[in-house]
Amino acid sequence: MEEPMEEPAEEPMEEGGTIAFSFGNEQVGIYKIVAGPARLQAEIRGYEFLEGAANGDCDAQVRDVENFVVQDVDAIVVVPICGIDALAPTLEDAEAKGIVVVGYASEIPETGDGAILWDNRGAGESVAAEALRWFNEDFTGDQNDFSWVLFTYDGCGQPCTDRTDPIRDIITEATGVAPLESEAISIPQGLDDTQVFFQANPNIAMVIGVNDAGAMGAYEAILGEIEAGRDASTFFVAGIDGQNEALELVAAGGGEGGIYRASSSLLLHELGQTVVDLPADILEGKIESGSADAVVHMGYQLMSANSPQDAQDLLNLYAEFTGG
Repeated sequence: MEEPMEEPAEEPMEEGGTIAFSFGNEQVGIYKIVAGPARLQAEIRGYEFLEGAANGDCDAQVRDVENFVVQDVDAIVVVPICGIDALAPTLEDAEAKGIVVVGYASEIPETGDGAILWDNRGAGESVAAEALRWFNEDFTGDQNDFSWVLFTYDGCGQPCTDRTDPIRDIITEATGVAPLESEAISIPQGLDDTQVFFQANPNIAMVIGVNDAGAMGAYEAILGEIEAGRDASTFFVAGIDGQNEALELVAAGGGEGGIYRASSSLLLHELGQTVVDLPADILEGKIESGSADAVVHMGYQLMSANSPQDAQDLLNLYAEFTGG
């Protein structure tokens, strides 16, 4: 009796192909610092690099990813800005076509081949620690007449709540004051929401954003308070991501009044390279799809206005992509 023939192992693809990237919020400042290194890395490795243009619109992101699938790209890297469920049917279609799917900021259940993750909880903890250090050592206001604001964005799921939950818990426990909250992830939203909060809560001393963009809107609103006579030393503003404009404020000692005091920063140039390297390595058979090696963990580094040179060093690295 003849031995049954074994199925031939699937051959990894040769170098080259198309990697598509749906960041979802392409209008925010960090995008060009992630996408720029990704484009260069794609060129180095011989891949075409396609980009979405959802600009914060959930339906537009679904259309972007649908278009990538129709174009038969080889890999899709996606930030699910409105959660996985909205993208699930399209990603199932991608899986059926053999397209490699890599989650950015979160893993993609069932259809994902890999993921680029980072220590969001650690980022929130580091910002909260710096906020409390400032509150205990540098805040010149009345600690018994204190309120603070936390900008959230729960729509993006665990990657965002992992940032904001520890901030809320740590500062509330230490001060006995729960935050005022709103969802603000852009400069206009952060500006408007902070101005509204000040109308009913003139004792606001601290604003922390789930990202830098919302926090920078708060910075603009607080400058108005300083112009109206408030002491700059009674304000603390911080965000997460290491957006270029936020790093510029930190590198300048916190900007006007020194109030933008920290950003927990991803090393965005390394992140951009990974956007290409991880799916390329899976496509080329260098990393097995779905394995532990297919999940890459990126760290954060706290940039503080007390150590402005650290932020300036990052800005110098990013200058090629920002035109700075």
